[in-house]
Amino acid sequence: MRLVPFALATALALPSLSVAAQERSVRIVNRTGEPAIGLRVDGGRNLIAGRTLSAGASVVLPVPAGCRADLSLVLASGAVLVWRGVDLCAAPEVFFTRGAPGRMPDGAPSAAPEASLVAAQRTLSALGYDPGPADGIAGPRTRQALAAFQRDQGLPPTGLLDGPTLAALRLAEASSRPPVPQIAGKPPSGPDRAQRIPPDSTSAPRPPVSAPSQQAQRRAATGTGFIVAEGKVLTNEHVTQGCARMVGVLPDGRRVDLAIIARDASRDLALLAGPRDLGPALAFRSTPPRRGDEVVTYGFPLVGILGTSPSLTTGEVSALAGLRGDPNMLITSAPVQAGNSGGPLLDRSGNVIGVVVAKLAALRVAERTGGDLPQNVNFAIQGPVAIEFLRRNGVTPRIAITTQALPPAEVGEIAHPSTLLLECWR
Repeated sequence: MRLVPFALATALALPSLSVAAQERSVRIVNRTGEPAIGLRVDGGRNLIAGRTLSAGASVVLPVPAGCRADLSLVLASGAVLVWRGVDLCAAPEVFFTRGAPGRMPDGAPSAAPEASLVAAQRTLSALGYDPGPADGIAGPRTRQALAAFQRDQGLPPTGLLDGPTLAALRLAEASSRPPVPQIAGKPPSGPDRAQRIPPDSTSAPRPPVSAPSQQAQRRAATGTGFIVAEGKVLTNEHVTQGCARMVGVLPDGRRVDLAIIARDASRDLALLAGPRDLGPALAFRSTPPRRGDEVVTYGFPLVGILGTSPSLTTGEVSALAGLRGDPNMLITSAPVQAGNSGGPLLDRSGNVIGVVVAKLAALRVAERTGGDLPQNVNFAIQGPVAIEFLRRNGVTPRIAITTQALPPAEVGEIAHPSTLLLECWR
């Protein structure tokens, strides 16, 4: 059962207590919406054994010496809500609830169950925020990390682990994991296999040789890449194969050398590094795409024919898995050509949902089906697979919530300053 935070009633600023604290009492209120069958303080005996604490009911308990205690409520469904280190002297009432918590004063205990807060702290750390140790305590660093995450997600930066924030964290965590089951290796083989979109072969003139020991190189192929973090570019691994030098051409015409710093041939992904001022990073979509979602590609196909201006195409998500159910891929109807390799597949908010990589071997399918030529069956590497690759190699990508449908032209304007023409020199 999925549990959400519970809340503390309004805390009172009471003086510290000594022996008199034991004479005080606290009211425990069940606002979970279902009966409770167990209530323990500091792991002791069940204080409501043999009866139930119905929804909305309460029970009054004496405050133990030292004021702080661990409370646990066992629901009839078997779910257990635990809150550690509650200052019962400062809380005349404690509400166990499944609703979002209210605002807590500075220094108050976390408004979330320890297990939920620990998980949130771990997720924040994995996403590149700094909540401090995963100790289940909502200290200043945790609240600052939560507020930063909330701002990035377009949520009110309260610093509290409320319902919307918990949901956004779960979505961000899910998007950081690759789909399962994992299927490694090259695309499936056979007459109906997917073929990787080749880089666009070119025949640019060889540059002059500046030293006797330097061999002349030529631009052998071009592809597409896009900025995923400061000075970092993502593309297909097959775009970088056999390249002695990678050059990126920025939208303003500036040419920069790029170093290949990570490769994953099984996922066909490569990470390049260049100057820090390459341009803004594109954000990845926080939620999975749906069949029928409209998509946009942006890249540099057929440079030898069409020139070096970027091209935009549109289509829809056709399937959420590749050939034979490959969970690492999705299928789109947006047309792609040689040179689109490694470019972004974007939703209508301008968020990345995939990396363009392959298209169906149409002629082979036609041979197998007696002349039925498939159209617009193209493949992209799933966004979460790319996110996992980036995080594994020390890059924390931007994650954004899709909130609106922009015209394709505006999506292109978002992609333009972040999409590079890549040149492979050999």
